Amino acid sequence: MTPLATAPDLTVVIPTLGRECLRQSVGALANGTMRPVHIVLAHQGVPGALAGMLEEFAVQGLSVEYVHSDKRGAAAGRNDGIARVKTRFFATTDDDCIADSRWVEEMNAALTARPGEIATGRVLADEPGAPSVSTSMASRIFTSAPLKGDHFCGGNFGTQLAMFKSVGPLDESELVRYCEDPEWAYRALKRGFPIHYLPQITVTHLHWRNDQDMAAVYSNYARSQGGWFGRELRRGRLSFLVRVAYELGRGAKRWTLGSLRGDYLRKVNGRAYVVDLLRGLAVGFHEK
Repeated sequence: MTPLATAPDLTVVIPTLGRECLRQSVGALANGTMRPVHIVLAHQGVPGALAGMLEEFAVQGLSVEYVHSDKRGAAAGRNDGIARVKTRFFATTDDDCIADSRWVEEMNAALTARPGEIATGRVLADEPGAPSVSTSMASRIFTSAPLKGDHFCGGNFGTQLAMFKSVGPLDESELVRYCEDPEWAYRALKRGFPIHYLPQITVTHLHWRNDQDMAAVYSNYARSQGGWFGRELRRGRLSFLVRVAYELGRGAKRWTLGSLRGDYLRKVNGRAYVVDLLRGLAVGFHEK
């Protein structure tokens, strides 16, 4: 059997709670057209719980490093994993995301060709209703953050390690716990680092939550986004008033249409981006 090609300057970071889907996530990297030279698993679950999986990954011939974290949240897990990266580039995904067979190859090609950019791409849903999807097939380079906010996903991006350090770590504060990726992307763009959206860089988000779980997800997302907006407004960035108005308008529309059509998920999503966004906005604006 011909050995798989390896991206010698690319490490993949995966924050994880130790869920069973981690096997699929790492397995996709093992079976892709190109492997990363190293994988860092930042585990926020019970120490020792991943011992069996780590043995399986070793059998697959993967170079996997385990780091345990007592902190909470995807931002903290990602930061702890990125802190272990020693290669020039890194890419990151989540334990409930399955990388496309060419993901490492395409990510490596994008970063090597344009080392001064941040690379990101599509997030598909394995079933309807999965959150945080981005399906555009149009390549685009962003130099400022668009209102719609689908230009970047923390579960599917890569960049130079030096560039990440220049921007600073993902925000681990409770205020923006569920909005850490657009907040980081905003800081990166403000520092002049373009974000290149490439549809061929694709992961698939597993949909494992029920309707009640999804209502909580939307509430958390909206509250954190409102918290970020409120904090920026407190700092005098009045352009965020446009973002507030945009999200409130979209939320009110989804809330109304979901209620009229009996679409529960659309209704709770819309309600979250009105009620919970305003709650977060108030907290962020008065944060000390």
